[in-house]
Amino acid sequence: MNEIKEKTTNSAIDIAKLIMAILVIGIHTEPFHFNLWLDRGFGIITRLCLPFFFVTGSYFFFKKDKSLKAYLLRLVLLYAIWSLIYLPFDLTKLHSMRMWQILKRYLWNGNEHALWYLQGSIIGMLIVYGLKKLFNTRIVCSICFGLLIVGCLFSTYAPLVKNIAGGGTAVSLISVIGTRNGLFYAPVYIAIGLWFAEKGFSDRRTRYWIMLLISLLLLIVESLIFVIHYHTASTILWISVCPASYALFHLIVTANCSLSNNISLWMRNISILLYLTHGLFIIVFGKMEYGILMFLAVLFCSTLTSILLILLSKKLSFIKFLY
Repeated sequence: MNEIKEKTTNSAIDIAKLIMAILVIGIHTEPFHFNLWLDRGFGIITRLCLPFFFVTGSYFFFKKDKSLKAYLLRLVLLYAIWSLIYLPFDLTKLHSMRMWQILKRYLWNGNEHALWYLQGSIIGMLIVYGLKKLFNTRIVCSICFGLLIVGCLFSTYAPLVKNIAGGGTAVSLISVIGTRNGLFYAPVYIAIGLWFAEKGFSDRRTRYWIMLLISLLLLIVESLIFVIHYHTASTILWISVCPASYALFHLIVTANCSLSNNISLWMRNISILLYLTHGLFIIVFGKMEYGILMFLAVLFCSTLTSILLILLSKKLSFIKFLY
């Protein structure tokens, strides 16, 4: 294998992060809900967003050989701070919940408002880091892929499992444990980041384009079977997203793209803040019908807020704790 020079910063990744953050806003505002096929097509593309963030965070963690304690502390602080920011909007719902439900919401389910990504990163990293202490990277990736399959079987694939097994305790148990968290979702993508950090990248991009296209075709097939035919209630976990994310990350990292460090940093910070703030404006515009206008309104307000926070952080350094 011919390997390209590896980087600990990458302009293409920063551009992709910004695009992915914008697409996440699209996930939660449904800009193409007026047309079934446009909406489904957009949904297929956006299924790569969160996996990309998991892979990217993991890759730079292992590549830069960061301190696990410092890495987790940053995620915990972000999660705690933004949970407090969203708390006033959650009080009505929390008032009707029991204590164990509140604890599960914050400590296991990752709250709402897309903050579950932070909690998923914490649990997923602990799993992968722990497995890495016991096994080589190939075995770690295999175990994590197995977790993804288990999550798929009892979420996205649940209608098929119920048809075969006639329902049962396993399906009910997984519905309690949950699948959109660090146990079933995050580990496989964090393991992919670990794989790239250790193995590097090939300069033979054609094979990864082929892998990406085949994976997307398989994702379309998965979607047709489980969304259109089985009307699955969960569309979070997809097996074909795993190889698609692997190929996409390789193609992005090896893309010939160069920006100044300042522009890259701005894009990186804005993408983080777009992700964290957009839930606030979804609440603000809650009475607006989901669609392109809501998408644009949330995107505009989130972008403006993100820019203002970054500018303010240059004067008030404590604001940097927000991102």
